[in-house]
Amino acid sequence: MSYVSVYENKTPRSKGLILTGVVHAAIIAAVIAMPAIVGPGKKWNGPFIADHIPLPTPPEPVIEDLKREVKAAPQTRQTAPDRPIIKLPPAPADEYTEIRLGNGSEGTGIEVPIEPIRIAPEPVIVGARLNARYAGQFQPDYPVGQLRREQEGEVSVRVLVGTDGRVKQIELIDSPHRDFWSATRKQALSKWRFTPATKDGKPFESWMTLKVRFEINS
Repeated sequence: MSYVSVYENKTPRSKGLILTGVVHAAIIAAVIAMPAIVGPGKKWNGPFIADHIPLPTPPEPVIEDLKREVKAAPQTRQTAPDRPIIKLPPAPADEYTEIRLGNGSEGTGIEVPIEPIRIAPEPVIVGARLNARYAGQFQPDYPVGQLRREQEGEVSVRVLVGTDGRVKQIELIDSPHRDFWSATRKQALSKWRFTPATKDGKPFESWMTLKVRFEINS
């Protein structure tokens, strides 16, 4: 004997209508809760609700190390290439000569004597002087004009004495009157005689300073 079970949906339609009304009511409530959009030129008088939205924390800045590590190039040490050492044979004894300075008597070789340094002596210079044989011709004649006026004076001159003892040149240093100078110059160039100056016995020209006195003997 078999039994057949039959399911019959007996749910009333009223439940579906209730559920549809609840969904519509939720949508309407959500629309009412949303802020109204105000168009340009219109003023909104309703409440304004603001909510705090935290900003995300920015990440810490990454500071890159810009310093570059400079590595010095390795220094290469240069070394001389390995070469064989060549030994030279000793030189024969007859190819060189020993030179020894001094007066030593020991050893062999050529001795070179050292001569002492000789210092030349200073030259012997003898100045010119009046020749005694011509001393009587030294005084010039007294100028006539100055003698009449009874004027006395002293003349200073420089004379260049040549190697022959004669006056080659005369220069005036001081004279009280030109007449005394003229008389002295004439006498010096014609009558004065000197023994010339010598250097190591050899005569040479030299200058002398002389004074001539003109006096009237009473």
